[in-house]
Amino acid sequence: MKQHNSSSQRWATNASRKTISAVAGASALLLVVGAGVSVASSHSNVIVNADGVSKPVSVWGGTVANALDKAGIEVGEHDLVSPAKSTSVADGQTITVTSAKAYTVKEDNGNQEIWSTAGSLQEVMDVLTDSGRDVVVAANRSAERTALPAVLSGAGSVQVSVDGKSKSVDVPKDATITEILEAAKVTPSPIDQVYFETGAEGPVVNVIRQKRGTVTEEKELDFKTIERETDELYEGESRVVQEGKKGSEKTVKYEQKRGDEVLVSSVVKQERTEPVDQIVEHGTKERPAEPEPTQAETQAPQPGAGTGSAPAGVWSALAQCESGGNPATNTGNGYYGLYQFSLSTWQSVGGSGLPSDASAAEQTQRAQILQQRAGWGQWPACASALGLL
Repeated sequence: MKQHNSSSQRWATNASRKTISAVAGASALLLVVGAGVSVASSHSNVIVNADGVSKPVSVWGGTVANALDKAGIEVGEHDLVSPAKSTSVADGQTITVTSAKAYTVKEDNGNQEIWSTAGSLQEVMDVLTDSGRDVVVAANRSAERTALPAVLSGAGSVQVSVDGKSKSVDVPKDATITEILEAAKVTPSPIDQVYFETGAEGPVVNVIRQKRGTVTEEKELDFKTIERETDELYEGESRVVQEGKKGSEKTVKYEQKRGDEVLVSSVVKQERTEPVDQIVEHGTKERPAEPEPTQAETQAPQPGAGTGSAPAGVWSALAQCESGGNPATNTGNGYYGLYQFSLSTWQSVGGSGLPSDASAAEQTQRAQILQQRAGWGQWPACASALGLL
């Protein structure tokens, strides 16, 4: 660290101090003089000036240290005393004490505390930047901002940066950090960090927000799908026997952040609702063989457009009961033709288009196919009336 010594400013380190001792020779103490002369020469009136406040002190012989004790001034190990404490006092002498202050300097390898008798942060910065490097000095010592020293040697503009956003403010000569922040309408909390920095365009007061408190995080937990086989379903068939349900996890953390950097994160409480698995079954039962097609199924239907009539006998009676024997019946209720086919049933027995557009012969043929597959129950009311059920 560079050492800077002057009457008003220095860096205090034990290695840099030189103690000048005033040593009187033993022979001088044995000079034969009058007693009155000896007493008068040992009494001195001095002025002690401590940080600009002067106080007269009378001492009987001794050193600067004796005068400081008599004045009730306690000197710290980094404070500047001129002349040195070991120097003998002389009548009419002025003793000057300049208190050193502690400053925190941010460096790449961490924070370092330095002591200086400089009168302002700007003076501290001037000394530290003699090497041409950027410097960051903590502006809030011991969380006390009201006692900060002046930072500027003259009026001008200062950049104030908060949460990465900067603004320029004009401040008077000898403005303090507190006054600069007030001019920028910035009020740091007691835990925020305030730094005085060198910048390309001049000094910068950088406020880094710190936050403490609880943070709640919630997230969904996906469910698993379990697939299994069952002989209750035919091959190719599937069913969901248990619907899946997502779970959740709620975590409450205590966090301490400096800007966007998380310094402390600790889980305070955690609540978890487990997801419910979805269960899907797939059939393994073999399907029964399809019956061989009958002659009626293989016989090509005769073309027509709802014409002709049902053959005599039971089919004629069934057609008469269902539709009045009209092959072109289409009442708009979703059922068509002689035997009142629905469109889906008509298509299941090989029909195309509308049943009411087919010939009576084709309608009877398709009805016979349906009866062979599913029985007379396809026409429950009329089949019962005709005694077919």
